[in-house]
Amino acid sequence: SYDVQCIIKGRNLNVEEARARIAEMGLSTLVVGDSETIKVHVHVPRPSAVLAYAETLGRLHDVVIEDMAAQYQQFLLGRTAPPIQAPGYNLKAGDIATLAVAPGDGLTRVFQSLGTTAIVPGGQTMNPSTHDFVQLLDALPTDRALLLPNNSNVILAARQAAELTKKHVRVVPTKTIPQGIAAMLAFNEQRDLETNAQIMEAAARHIQTGEVTTATRSVEFNGLKVEQGQVIGLLNDELATANATVEEAVWSLLDRMGAANLEIVTLYFGNGLTAGAAEILANAIRNRYSHLEVEVVEGGQPHYDYIISAE
Repeated sequence: SYDVQCIIKGRNLNVEEARARIAEMGLSTLVVGDSETIKVHVHVPRPSAVLAYAETLGRLHDVVIEDMAAQYQQFLLGRTAPPIQAPGYNLKAGDIATLAVAPGDGLTRVFQSLGTTAIVPGGQTMNPSTHDFVQLLDALPTDRALLLPNNSNVILAARQAAELTKKHVRVVPTKTIPQGIAAMLAFNEQRDLETNAQIMEAAARHIQTGEVTTATRSVEFNGLKVEQGQVIGLLNDELATANATVEEAVWSLLDRMGAANLEIVTLYFGNGLTAGAAEILANAIRNRYSHLEVEVVEGGQPHYDYIISAE
């Protein structure tokens, strides 16, 4: 199959209709935007079908097509796949760079498809340091940048880096991956640094985040007792549920998120799950909450079976 990314620009674009049509063509679909710009990221057996449909909507920009089978063969041979192209890397002096922390190849591709300048590898067991941020900032060909930590444990390092570098840097204090994605969707290169930071932070606050993982130790928090090895659900970065299975944790989190009043739920599945398993769960959610738009995206993140974005 192929990894297809592109940007569609036009007038009176219908994001919901485009999302539904493109979702029928493949898996791990991410279709976001507004009436003038739609960003597409999807895994499909035939790229031509997606691009042909996209051309009926408007002009195509920043088209990237990657052969996932070839990348997998390179991995098996012990070689590194070629870097994924992202439009945000074409910077000049005065442009605003965007740097985002992301764990997992799938989440990296999501941020790159949204035009993020650079991805900083991260995760619960490999958080980037202040030094990592400063090195990356100093290497950029521009003196303005926005940092998206996407993890509450990384915000301090990002803020320290912003103080240490000589460049003009604002930290958008995103605590989770879905907050970071919402922030990047709100970014507009035509706005100034300060305005972008404020609008992106506001966009992040409107997103609810659920995370499903396994407890590494026994703990009691807010009256909830968790045994080591239990599946737990985190809601907006706080322990919320303890369950016997991953699926039960997802249902518990959706209930606490107020699924009856939500519009869009995105499941980013981790590196221990398959797209098929995620789609089965997504279909069950659609059956229970028929009003919900449910998307499935390969996150590839370690440790977390699912990262859930709700809005």
